[in-house]
Amino acid sequence: MTASTERFEGPSRTRSSLSALSWMQAFFSRFAVQVRVVRALMIRDIMAQYGRQNLGFLWLIGEPMALIVGVIILWSLMKGSTTHGVSVVAFTLTGYSMLTLWRHLLTRGGNGLSRHATLLFHQNIRLLDILIAQILMEMISIFLSFLVCYLLLFLFGYVEPANDNLLLVSGWLLMSLFGAGMTLLLSGLTEMSKPLKRLLQPILYFTLPLTGAFAMCAWLPERARDVILVFPMVHAMELFRAGFMGERFTFYYNIWYLFAWGIGTFFLGLLVMKRAERHLHIG
Repeated sequence: MTASTERFEGPSRTRSSLSALSWMQAFFSRFAVQVRVVRALMIRDIMAQYGRQNLGFLWLIGEPMALIVGVIILWSLMKGSTTHGVSVVAFTLTGYSMLTLWRHLLTRGGNGLSRHATLLFHQNIRLLDILIAQILMEMISIFLSFLVCYLLLFLFGYVEPANDNLLLVSGWLLMSLFGAGMTLLLSGLTEMSKPLKRLLQPILYFTLPLTGAFAMCAWLPERARDVILVFPMVHAMELFRAGFMGERFTFYYNIWYLFAWGIGTFFLGLLVMKRAERHLHIG
C-alpha cells in the first residue's frame, strides 16, 4: 500500500516542481525584458531632452547642479555662513537637493499619461515602464548632482564629510519611493480629471514648505513640530540631513512611518493608474 502511494505521488510532485520552475523561468525572463525596456526608455528620454549637442547627456547632471549651486550662493549671501548654528552651505545643499527631487517627481506625475500613449504601440512597453524610467532618471540624475556639488564643496572646505552614508542614502531612497508613489497617483488622477492637471502647479508650490527644506524640525516650537511631522516628506528630509550633518544636531524622523507611507502611496498609485488606463485614448 505504501509503495503504490509513493508511485502515485512521485509523478505529481515532479509535475508540480516542473510547473513551479517553468513559472519562475517565465517570470525572470519577463522581468529581464522589462528591465531592458526601462533602460531603453531612460536613454530615449535623455536623448529627447538633451540630444547630442554641446554637453549632451551631461546636462542631466549639470542642470540640477546649476540650480543647487545658485541657491547655495543666494542663501549664503542672505543668511551668512551659519544659521541657528548650522552651516548655511550644508543646510542649503541637503534641503534644495531633496526639494528638487520632490518637485521634479511631482512635475513628472502632472504630465499625465496621454503624452506617452504613442509608445504603447510597441509590444513590450507599458505605461508603468514609461513612468518608472522617468522616476529612475530623476532619482539618479539629481543624486549625482548632489554628489558632484558635495565633492566640490568638500574639496574647497565648505562642508565636512558626510556623517552616516547609510542614513543619507536611506533618506534619499525613501523620499524617492514616496515621490514615485505620488508620481503614479498624480499621473492617474490628472488623466481622469483635466481640471486637476490645471491646478497641479499651485498644489505643488503649496507642498514645498511641507517638505522641511526651509527649516529643521529642531528650530520649530513643539506644537508646530508635531504638525509638520505628519507629512512624510519632512521625515525623509530630516533623515537625509541626519546622515549628512551627524549627531551634533537634533533630528526628528521615523523610518517606519516614512516607509509605510511610501509603500502605501506606491500601491495606491498603481491602482489609480490602472483605473486611469481605461480613460486613455490612443491615436
